[in-house]
Amino acid sequence: MTDREQVRDAGIGSAIIVDDGYDEIPEVAELLDEGAWDSFFDDAQGVEAERITAHFPAYDPEEREELRSNQEFINALWEARGTIRDLLGGLFDNYERKISDNRPFLDAAEAALTALGIPYETCGRDFVGSAIDVDLIVIDLFLGIQQGAPDREFTVERLKEVIERRQDRPLPSIVLMSQVQGIDELARDFRRDVKLHASSFRQIRKNDLQKPGRMEGLILTLATHRSDSLALAKFVDTWEDKAIEAVHAAAGTLRKIDIDDLQHIRSMLLRFEGLNTSSYMLDVFDRVLQYEIESHKTVLEAAIPLDQMADDPAPLMISNDRDTYAILEQTLFVNPRRRNHATGAEWPITFGDILGPKSGVPVKRRGFFSGRNNLVFFVASPECDLIRKDGLTTALLVAGSLKGIDMAKPGLAVTANTTPVLVMNGDQRFQVDWDFGDLRTINLDQARRLLHTNRGDMSIVARLREGTALGLRQQLLSNVGRIGELAPLPRSLRFRADLHLPLQQGGTQPITLPNGVEITGNVLIPRRGQFAAAIFDSNCEDDLTAALLELDLTHVAARSRAMFETLKEQTRIRQIFRSGLQGIDLPLNGFKIAGLLKLDEEQPASDDKKPKTDKVATIVKGEDIVDVLGDSLSKAGLIIQIHVDDAG
Repeated sequence: MTDREQVRDAGIGSAIIVDDGYDEIPEVAELLDEGAWDSFFDDAQGVEAERITAHFPAYDPEEREELRSNQEFINALWEARGTIRDLLGGLFDNYERKISDNRPFLDAAEAALTALGIPYETCGRDFVGSAIDVDLIVIDLFLGIQQGAPDREFTVERLKEVIERRQDRPLPSIVLMSQVQGIDELARDFRRDVKLHASSFRQIRKNDLQKPGRMEGLILTLATHRSDSLALAKFVDTWEDKAIEAVHAAAGTLRKIDIDDLQHIRSMLLRFEGLNTSSYMLDVFDRVLQYEIESHKTVLEAAIPLDQMADDPAPLMISNDRDTYAILEQTLFVNPRRRNHATGAEWPITFGDILGPKSGVPVKRRGFFSGRNNLVFFVASPECDLIRKDGLTTALLVAGSLKGIDMAKPGLAVTANTTPVLVMNGDQRFQVDWDFGDLRTINLDQARRLLHTNRGDMSIVARLREGTALGLRQQLLSNVGRIGELAPLPRSLRFRADLHLPLQQGGTQPITLPNGVEITGNVLIPRRGQFAAAIFDSNCEDDLTAALLELDLTHVAARSRAMFETLKEQTRIRQIFRSGLQGIDLPLNGFKIAGLLKLDEEQPASDDKKPKTDKVATIVKGEDIVDVLGDSLSKAGLIIQIHVDDAG
């Protein structure tokens, strides 16, 4: 399939290039701060003023502030600039320079669309109407000469308007362009503000537009994943729309409950349970809302295409924009504010609570936590028995050990005895391994004393959602049968990397990339936690591809050359940004072998078996590469020295 055919089959049949360089006339805001205004008004007096009134009859040099803010006056000066250049001085110099400097970049963008056979329009800042029906939008980040926050906000708001007015049409693919160095970071916030998925969005520095194939490559990547991206976007948008409708429907149902019903609920049910009305009604509202969302057939239908996602995943975009641990936390735990809402129960703890040492209070060696900062407890007793005054006298606890989430340490497997993430002390993330052979008890007086606001040294650090808590308790009742749970997302940890060559004479040589280009990515950890995959972010794909293809292997260690020859094939380099470097043994300490998935070979069906790979690289986590690798240096292949954000 040719590039043109791939773009056509993906449904990209029209495009628009949006840049203020296409605007034919400067706007008021672009000239307000020009120092040439004063000299212009000083010179355009008397007889010279008549040359201006010939083009703008209302000209009065005494009305300087009003005129410089008058778009019609600026239009007249611009149209007549050829005949009054001596009076204008440098008034339009910056604007004309911007247009001239920008033109080669726009020519390159136009050439890329032409090469791919995509019909396109060009437009300046007034682009909304023209962009509503197109499939691809190539747009400048700052639509204005000042290149500041107002210009960026203008771009964001107008693009959001385009998307809102598309109604049922598929969302466009977006390529964001800018001359600024930090476009990768700015693109992250831009994408978030416009509400786009990474798979439908790319960014490029304008200086790179003129590099052969660079723009075409971005568009082809968007085309490759367009159908899957549209399916995901439709599901999220449908869920959002119907969730809003569900709120209204749930509110209509719940308005049927009035104060007399609350009185009956309290007198006939809650009075005996000892539960506050407010806590009970919050639970009722949660369940009614969930029921209403589930009632929308369109939400269920929009989810079905997600089952047919392509196996070749879209490349990751910007690592610091991804945080699967945050989503995982929200699926496992009750929101802290809801947890802190008073229930009126007899016990200060309830089923699913996780009890841990109070932050900022030293752990007593002979206290409840036996001097251990890494000890927590899961409350396994039934909720109803912890509510009533005549309920339990002693609650059952399961002990668990906290493990910092660190790829350099063992124990990242997720089993039935594991809670994959627990956030403590604001932002510290841990994994909890529960020991179902270590059961403890706590009585009511102990619980109250240990949780006392001023004198206690224990706190409720989190509360598991009901399904997750039941799954843990099921481990105590294994003879009954298991309760299914939502499978946790693969965990991801960000990293930065430097690349090196192993040299024939010993030592290493860094692989240099252009200034401002940084290699970043994510290490993905499956449930079993045995083997990881390291996937590079696509924002360095073009520069890294060029660097690998241009490598001179003359001085590379002989035992590593075959691996570098593999990396001379673009299809294999592309894998680094798609399926990633696979089969990396955990824990990630010292050095680990990394490979690319073998082409055209069936891979293991489960994540506890090592994938079949072609070795091309060695990952080193340490400052001294030569010291870490030792005798393995000569056969290391591409050396990837990673710096991991262990906090996740």
